[in-house]
Amino acid sequence: MERSVDRPLDPSAILLMTLVCAIWGGAFVAIKINLLDMPPFGAAALRFLVTALVLFLLARAQHMALWQTAQDMRLVALLAVLFFYSNFMVYVGTAQTTSGRATVFFYSQPVFFALLAHYLLPGDRLTVRKGWGLFLAFSGLVLLFLMKMSPGHSSFTLLGDSLVLSSALATAYQNLLMKQTTGRVHPVALIFWGSLISGVLLACCSAALEPQARFVFSLRALAALFYLSFVSAAFGFVVFAWLIQRYSATRVTTLVFLAPAFGVLFGWLFLQETLTLVQLFGAVGVCLGVYFVSSSEKLTIRQTPTTETSLNTQAAIR
Repeated sequence: MERSVDRPLDPSAILLMTLVCAIWGGAFVAIKINLLDMPPFGAAALRFLVTALVLFLLARAQHMALWQTAQDMRLVALLAVLFFYSNFMVYVGTAQTTSGRATVFFYSQPVFFALLAHYLLPGDRLTVRKGWGLFLAFSGLVLLFLMKMSPGHSSFTLLGDSLVLSSALATAYQNLLMKQTTGRVHPVALIFWGSLISGVLLACCSAALEPQARFVFSLRALAALFYLSFVSAAFGFVVFAWLIQRYSATRVTTLVFLAPAFGVLFGWLFLQETLTLVQLFGAVGVCLGVYFVSSSEKLTIRQTPTTETSLNTQAAIR
């Protein structure tokens, strides 16, 4: 396995990942709009199948290889199954708990990833600074959704929390495997197979669980579908995979905490949702925590010029 280069993210990487998080924050609004005219699993299936089609056409136009070696295809297939599992469990789990609790549990994924990376990614260690940054960001996330986290303790609520938490863990492990494909599988191929397999499996779920559901292709539904497929998935997921492969994976995934913060902001701007002082403090906590992790001044690996040149060459080839 390649060693992970644990260095602070440069400004361009931070800006690019912040843009992705803003896009994913907007996806919360787009999903709510899309569900006004389509059933949950059917809408998700349509989203990922359209994403797969877009990436297939992009790969053909750019002469990118989608089919990989047998060994890499097994890894890609596992990634795709994890991708499906995380999306399926978010829908099922959220139905059994509150939206606030589901959001907090799902976005605990950077914490899970940091713990996994510490032991499974050589060079990507969980330092004291990173640990405090993750704690601060997660605490800010809790404050963001504190008002929506009802203290229910029914068996259904606990089940929903557990399912969403398992989705977060699956996503963290998926990102870890994504890092391991560095230099072997192009990000477009990763997201293509994940979207295709997830789309097919979600379509099967829709047929089994939503047999009487109606699909209304209104202008708002098509606009939301375009945003979710082209912007959030085809662009956002591919860029995220590229950043995971190129930079310290722990630092990149920590910026994912910004996505729900953007979701709250967009909900306030476009859906007339309330924005409280506590939520503002939470947003500040998220931003400070992300800063502590992404800008750590200590390098856990010192590279020789030869290694740095080799990495730059690989990045240019990719």
